[in-house]
Amino acid sequence: MDKKTIKTILFTAFLAAALVAAAVKPEFFLGILSKASALLMPVLIGAAIAFVMNIPVMKFRKYFSRIFKRAGERTLNMLSIAAVYIIFIAIITGIIWVIVPRLISCIALFIGNFDRYYSNFIGYCSRLESGDTLGIFCALKNAIEGLNKKIPQMLETTAVKTSELAGGIAKLLIGFVISIYILIDKENIRRGTALIVRHISGERYETVCKRYRMVYEIFSRFVVGQISEAVILGVLCFIGMTIFRFEYALLISTIIGITALIPVIGAIIGTVPSALLLFMVNPIRAVWFVVFIIVLQQLENNFIYPRVVGKSLGIPPLLVLLAILLGAGIGGVAGILLGVPLMSLAYAVFKEKLC
Repeated sequence: MDKKTIKTILFTAFLAAALVAAAVKPEFFLGILSKASALLMPVLIGAAIAFVMNIPVMKFRKYFSRIFKRAGERTLNMLSIAAVYIIFIAIITGIIWVIVPRLISCIALFIGNFDRYYSNFIGYCSRLESGDTLGIFCALKNAIEGLNKKIPQMLETTAVKTSELAGGIAKLLIGFVISIYILIDKENIRRGTALIVRHISGERYETVCKRYRMVYEIFSRFVVGQISEAVILGVLCFIGMTIFRFEYALLISTIIGITALIPVIGAIIGTVPSALLLFMVNPIRAVWFVVFIIVLQQLENNFIYPRVVGKSLGIPPLLVLLAILLGAGIGGVAGILLGVPLMSLAYAVFKEKLC
C-alpha cells in the first residue's frame, strides 16, 4: 500500500469520524464550530477584505508594471497594495471628516425635536382616526405609543450593544490589518492552497481551478457592482432630496446607500425607517418621499443596475429573490450578501452541465 492510499484512507476515516461525532453530539459539534468561528472571525473578515481589495490591487499592479518596467514582482505587489490602502484610508478619513459630523448634527436635531414631532404625529393620527374605517391610523398610533413606552427599556440595553459594537469594530480593525498581510503573502498562500487542492482533488485539479476562477470572477463583478450601485443610489437620493427640500437629506441618503448594498430589496428596506422618520416630521412629505423613492427605484432598476452591474451575474430575477430569502434565513445579512453570487455560481455550473 503506497503513501497516497494511506493518506486517503486516513483522511476519509477522519472525515467519517467527524460526521459521526456531529450526528451523535450535534450540540457539542455546533458549540465547537461556534467558538472556532468566533476566534477565527478576524481572519475571515481579513480574508473578505483582502478579496475585495485584491480587485483594485491587480488594476494598480498592471498600471505600475507599465511605469516601472524593471521592478520585480514583489516590488510591484507592495506598491499596488500601498497605493490601494492609502487611497482607501484617505476616502474613509474624508467620509468621517465631512459626513459624520453632519450626520451627528442631523441625529441631534431629530432627538432635540422628537417631542414636537411625536406630539404632531399623535395629533395627526387622532384627527384621521375618526374617518379611518380600516383602523390603520389607530393601529399605527398605538404602535408608536407602545414604542415610546419601550424607549427606557431600549436605553438600558444601549451599554450592551455599545460593547458589542466596540468588539465588532476591534475585529474589523484586526481583520483590516490581516488583509494587508494576506495580500502581501498571497502568492505563497496561493501556492500552498494549490498543493493542498491538488493533493485532495487529484485528477480533478483542473476542474477545481476552473470553478475557482468562475467563483472569483462572479464575486468580483458582484462586489464591484453592488458597491458602485450603492454609492450612485445614495448620491442620487441626496441630490433629489436636496432639490425637493426633504428634511434630513444626508441622514436618509446614507441609510438608503448602506441598505442598497443588499441586492434587489436593499433600498426598499432603507425606505421604511426613512419614511417613518419623515412621517413624524410631516406626514404629507413622507408620502412624497415614498413616491420619490419609487421613481428612483425605477431609474435604478432600468438604467443604473443594468449598466453598472450589467447582467454579469446572469441569473433570472426569481432566483435572485430566492437566493436572498434563503441567504437571510441561513446567515442573516451575511447570507443575503453571499446568497446571490453563490446562486449565480450554482446556476452557471448547472447551465454548463446541461450544455
